[in-house]
Amino acid sequence: MGQFIYQWVDFLWLPAAWFVVHKHQRWFVLGFIFVCLLTFRTQVELMESIGYGTGILALMKSSVYNRGLIIYSIIFALYMILAYFSPGTQKVIFFAASLSIYILAFCFSMIMMTL
Repeated sequence: MGQFIYQWVDFLWLPAAWFVVHKHQRWFVLGFIFVCLLTFRTQVELMESIGYGTGILALMKSSVYNRGLIIYSIIFALYMILAYFSPGTQKVIFFAASLSIYILAFCFSMIMMTL
């Protein structure tokens, strides 16, 4: 049971985001977090399927899942802080910022997963 909860603990960001961000930003934020979670799972699956569960360079001993979980959690927290403190942002600007942060999260997590 504990392993099951550990594998899906990052989905707790979805209800947290629902209550933290402003009403008109909720669907953008939920979409962002859900797409990041799918990307995170795909990255972990890719690293484990090629046989590098602790990273390609093996400089760190932790699993790629743990590193990705930490990186994406930090990104989610910073993203929700950014969303909270920008209530008057236009939708297209908020979407562009979300897309930029998604690309940043993907690149940074992939770098950390290869270490």
